Amino acid sequence: MLGVLLLAAPQAARAADPLVWELGGELRSLYTFTRTPDAERVLVEGSARSVDTWLLLTRPRARMQLAYGDHVEGELVYDLELRTGSGLDSLAFRAGDAIGTRTWLDADRVISQHADLDVRHGLYRGWLRYASENVELTLGRQRIPLGRGRLWNPADLFNSIPPLALQGDQRIGKDALLARARLAGELWGSLIWAPEDDPDEQRSAVRLELERPELDIAGFAGHFGRDEVVGLDLARNLGDAALRLELTWSHLARGDRVVQAVASVDRTLALGSGLYVLVEHFYNENTLRPLPLDALPPAPSVEEGLRAFDGFDRGELDRLATQVRNQTGLALGYSLTPLLRADLLWLLDWHGPSLATFPVLSCDVGSGFEIRIGAQLFLGPERRRSEYGDVPNLLFFELGAYF
Repeated sequence: MLGVLLLAAPQAARAADPLVWELGGELRSLYTFTRTPDAERVLVEGSARSVDTWLLLTRPRARMQLAYGDHVEGELVYDLELRTGSGLDSLAFRAGDAIGTRTWLDADRVISQHADLDVRHGLYRGWLRYASENVELTLGRQRIPLGRGRLWNPADLFNSIPPLALQGDQRIGKDALLARARLAGELWGSLIWAPEDDPDEQRSAVRLELERPELDIAGFAGHFGRDEVVGLDLARNLGDAALRLELTWSHLARGDRVVQAVASVDRTLALGSGLYVLVEHFYNENTLRPLPLDALPPAPSVEEGLRAFDGFDRGELDRLATQVRNQTGLALGYSLTPLLRADLLWLLDWHGPSLATFPVLSCDVGSGFEIRIGAQLFLGPERRRSEYGDVPNLLFFELGAYF
């Protein structure tokens, strides 16, 4: 069925029909090369030495979008994922597999899992929405965009993603109910509930948002698993630039009270085809020091060692936890030609200090095909408190085809 949807040309029902639907899809292959700790060496042999690894992820994706009349719409997106390479034996991959997906609906399956090939399929999006002038109701696996930051989003309690994600547009989504209503004029109120099998991991939030042409501002309060969070975020125009702020205060289940804040300014300068510039600062009191790998007690087998990851709080894994309190990001983007674009991201940890450099070159080769090539390069002191000093360099190549 997935292959049929991917090969089908996008199409829509007759205009006279109240049900309008469209099929589409994409095929993306991402190749990465880096150095990672091997699960066998870390968990059984007690060695933290990293080895060269490569990983190829191929993801065919089928998408169906539909609309019924003027008020009902929906989306269904289903993925097939194939992974191969020596990276399947890395500690990061094996630990992520042990922790599992962070979704409530049981709609993901492992088809085949071997030493040299991992095949899975699952639901990426699946939601229905009723929307009128004053009310919106959305139910299902959805993207819930909260917060204003471009690199860091502490206000995003549902789909936060780190700035160094290789596929930053891929967000797992939450199985949730989102109810949004106009309270008065430009003032909207939202109720969000994302259930989980474990009541201690479910998330809920209440949000008030004022939408104006020159200013959007919102305040919210919610439960993020066992944590309690309140905060505000805003975005406003400053001439040709845009200012964005986020501020959250959290009472964590582990007893800490932490503040997280983001301030950013971005603008497209009139240089050539237009130079995009973003400066963003992240202040984070939710700091964690990772346990040194060579301090883990040896286990009789990899499977026994991985059982320690079963107790991880999934909500805690989604939080923006860093090793340092202050980081600044600088992003530049420029279209060299109508089909070729260069992007460059720098992340500076002020405490290490340490630096992450993330250059990407994207090329639209026509007929729905796109190529991305880039690297992540890290500089800073190792084995002391720095954000990027211990991170291995990484090279990647991605090919995308869109139907």
